[in-house]
Amino acid sequence: MVRLTPLTSKLQAADVKMRRWGGYQWARRACLVASLVFMMFTALHHRAHNALESGGVSAQDGWPIWTAFLFGGRQESVLGAPWTVQILGLEFLDPLAATGALLAGADVQKVLWGLWPTLLLVLLLGRFFCGWICPYALLVGASNALRALLVRVGFTPRDVPLPGNLAYGVLATLLLAGAVTGSQLAPLFYPPSIIHRELLKAVYFGGLGGGVVVLAVMFAFDTLVARAGFCRYLCPGGAMFRLLGRRSPVRIVRTAALCTDCTACDVVCNFLQSPMTDQHDSACERCGRCVSSCPTGALTIAGHVRLPVLTQPQRGDIP
Repeated sequence: MVRLTPLTSKLQAADVKMRRWGGYQWARRACLVASLVFMMFTALHHRAHNALESGGVSAQDGWPIWTAFLFGGRQESVLGAPWTVQILGLEFLDPLAATGALLAGADVQKVLWGLWPTLLLVLLLGRFFCGWICPYALLVGASNALRALLVRVGFTPRDVPLPGNLAYGVLATLLLAGAVTGSQLAPLFYPPSIIHRELLKAVYFGGLGGGVVVLAVMFAFDTLVARAGFCRYLCPGGAMFRLLGRRSPVRIVRTAALCTDCTACDVVCNFLQSPMTDQHDSACERCGRCVSSCPTGALTIAGHVRLPVLTQPQRGDIP
């Protein structure tokens, strides 16, 4: 049974148990961790092979052996991660990176060649990148856990509602500024790109840069001002995925006969969606938390195409 928090007399996200679709949740968490591990691995891969080429590391060093085994011994066989990555010649270009590159004057043919695989995935699956691949989702989970801990010790963090379209304004501003300056500005405020850069600095130089400060500000904002507030209101990549995924056929489907209006699904959603009343849009990241929290199994994730409702003509409609 879900319980009410005495301090707030209101159901909290941390009070809701994940009852169903455990395999889905474990698979999602595994993908998020794998995304972070992959970034670290690519950094070690390049550092090890750079050292080999310069003669600074023995050929028996562990990382060159493993990376040579996985990627054929070529440094250029894996580049980037996770928002834009090239593996064994196949490139996956984040739509935000592609748009910024095009506005900055990049070669259109090359950009489109790397864009089409990820574009197709987003059109079909919607904002799945945020819930399944973006490593910042792990920090969002930690922020939510900290918010729950603060509630238990007597401090209730705020959840300030900001304009729902604010992220679109951030996206437009960054793209316009990038087009004017001829440079990529969105990566400076895009969590996957920031995390990747900081991991590279840690591996190559043994330290961290200013990106850690940006991540700390994001984390504090999510914890003290608005739950998952950066992803919800400020992330340029999330805004791009929302625009492209508006017509995604994969969505939350509710069986009204099984719904008890318990509000659990609405409470656990980081993006203010309301599956209980069928009010959800392209902000949904396909995390499945609402489905897992439903005590009666009224929710599921499925391909669902909304067709126009055809009504019978009423008397007087036809002359």
